[in-house]
Amino acid sequence: MNGAPPLPPELRRLVRDELRPVRPLAPPARRALVLLVWAPVAVALVFAIAPARPDAADLGWLYSWGVVLAELAAGAGLATLALGEAVPGRGAGRPACLLALAGAATLFVVLAVLARGASAGVPVPNPLVSHGPACFALTGLIGLTALAVVAALILKSMPLRASFAGLLAGAGTGLMAEGVHHLDCPVTHLAHVLVWHGGAIVLLALLGAGFGLALESLERRRMVARLAARRG
Repeated sequence: MNGAPPLPPELRRLVRDELRPVRPLAPPARRALVLLVWAPVAVALVFAIAPARPDAADLGWLYSWGVVLAELAAGAGLATLALGEAVPGRGAGRPACLLALAGAATLFVVLAVLARGASAGVPVPNPLVSHGPACFALTGLIGLTALAVVAALILKSMPLRASFAGLLAGAGTGLMAEGVHHLDCPVTHLAHVLVWHGGAIVLLALLGAGFGLALESLERRRMVARLAARRG
């Protein structure tokens, strides 16, 4: 005997009524493998609707495809952390996830600086205006498709920390989208890349967090309504 008081009958009944057989979820890394299907499809679609960047030869393989692969890998890592955080009782923990977010942001800036050093890109009269809205929109649209995939996986996890998981998912899919768009955008000026491409990543992170907050609010209302119905 551990001396713990017995559970109240009402709580026992609620737990008994809520018990349902469920299929165990695969590990987060395995579930995130679906993004390996998304990535080549996204690349193919970008090449189908937009020409390849004209300075690809100046960038070379390292600063063209190398940047793409690095950002896809880092973004998929954040998405994997998001799927872990979405499962109650699992996940790497908030400190580790925040460190990963900081690392991903640093990687984005460093790669932008390196690409700028490798190629001056297409000169534009005003880097903060020229091509900016189009790049913001295309990066956001690409990222939304990946975010929808990860959001569907989060929904299956019955998340308790949905807002934080959504933030990680949005940031990760935004970084992946930036990597894909890197194959098309010919502007390497840091003001353009950091403001418009980075802004799209931030927007997707906020959209992911908003999705998570909506899930948390919906779950609270659902539980309150069910408790009220049982007591009534």
